[in-house]
Amino acid sequence: MIDKKHDSFFDEENNPEDRKSDELMKMLDGYDKPMKNYAKGDKASGKVTRIGSDYIYADIGSKNEALIKASEFLDEDGAVSVNVGDEVSGFIISQSAGETVISKSLGGQSVAIDTLYDALNSKAPVQGKVTGVAKAGLTVKVMGHRAFCPISQIDIKFTVDVNEYLNKTLDFVISRITEGGKNIVLTRIPLFEAGIEEQFKKLEEAVTTHAVMRGKISKIAEFGLFVQTGDIEGLVHISEVSWERAQKLGDSFTVGQDVEFIVLKAERKEPLRNSKISLSIKQMFDDPWTKIQQNFKVGGAVEGKVTRLADFGAFVELIPGAEGLVHISEMSWGKRIHHPSEVVKPGQSVKVTILAIDENKKAVSLTLKDVADDPWNGIGERFAVGSDVAGVVAKKAKFGYFIDLNENITGLLVFANMTADKKDALKPGDNVTVSIESIDTENRRISLSMGVAEVRKDSEDTKQYLKEQKAKAEKKEASSTEFGAALLEALKSKK
Repeated sequence: MIDKKHDSFFDEENNPEDRKSDELMKMLDGYDKPMKNYAKGDKASGKVTRIGSDYIYADIGSKNEALIKASEFLDEDGAVSVNVGDEVSGFIISQSAGETVISKSLGGQSVAIDTLYDALNSKAPVQGKVTGVAKAGLTVKVMGHRAFCPISQIDIKFTVDVNEYLNKTLDFVISRITEGGKNIVLTRIPLFEAGIEEQFKKLEEAVTTHAVMRGKISKIAEFGLFVQTGDIEGLVHISEVSWERAQKLGDSFTVGQDVEFIVLKAERKEPLRNSKISLSIKQMFDDPWTKIQQNFKVGGAVEGKVTRLADFGAFVELIPGAEGLVHISEMSWGKRIHHPSEVVKPGQSVKVTILAIDENKKAVSLTLKDVADDPWNGIGERFAVGSDVAGVVAKKAKFGYFIDLNENITGLLVFANMTADKKDALKPGDNVTVSIESIDTENRRISLSMGVAEVRKDSEDTKQYLKEQKAKAEKKEASSTEFGAALLEALKSKK
């Protein structure tokens, strides 16, 4: 309360009657501005002034605020998607008792054909109820008139079953009216495309921000998941579903399932609904390869689980999402393995040793062999070059024979290192005696020979004999020449 002794207590501006007058003037402020006059069907827009439980109120420049149902502005979660101050627009559907009601589309009441022509020219959305389905599209009742919507104009994505639209009330745009209203053609494509631009811009922004988005799986294919986000459909390629190797996506995902993803690429195309959107689910999580580099070293032993088999080896999961390969040649020191299933099976836990880590290819080479039992340790001492050893013919090849030696070592006997009578005489399982020609420990190869040592010795002996005979002949020839020269000299002296 202001004290009467205050200097301004008796001022004119504090007179109660004057204050009432000021408040009244404020209420009337703006009424001198020109008001907009709307007719039924006109398009109106304005800013949201308040939000109620059932209606949103907007200032469209007329005498009274306009009402629009809040249900027309609900997002996917059922919450009102506009705020006070946001711009909204719609079409005048009723004006009575000082109340103006607008809607995003013209209502379903029966009207004259002229109103539909107006909607055609203004591209205003109209509400229609689907009354029947046909192979070519939908029959629709629009404001008391029979119309048709071709199947290609129902949605921007492929329509699998048109029966799902039967008896539903939907928004349409009139694309053509002929024969005085007897033939009315509808489309829903512009309604989807109107919001696609804004949605696409959000996807473009998400490419750089790596924002996590949500959508529903619309279709499952062998090569990936189609995900619907708003009115735009993107693809999560099978390689982007999980860091783990994905095979049958239908075992892990279902149509209609909510999924989170990030946008890898938004390639704009015209029309915008044909834009290429690449998505990823796995990129939301850390690459398990970084853990491979940090936690595993060459020569280290690790426990893993066999995930799948191939003709050339077995894949072993080291950590979730990261696999290594045990080549078929790394499954046994001695036994010849024809298929990995002879040693391991999917789901089996195995102890493996890391042979190599390729950072560029993100590949890990593994072995099931125990390094301590490597039969190549000290191979040169047990199999001296030039010595004869016993073996068994394992297999015949185009260039020779593979011979299994003692201690799980296999050597190669090429045809060039065999006598002619032995080249086609051997068969798998035959016991043979072979000679060690050479040992390549780095590449783990042993070269063998059979029956050629004697031939080579005879050849050397022959060469040595011929060499000695040649030397003798040259010596004899030299002696004869010396004798002839002396005789010639003696005859000359007698003369």
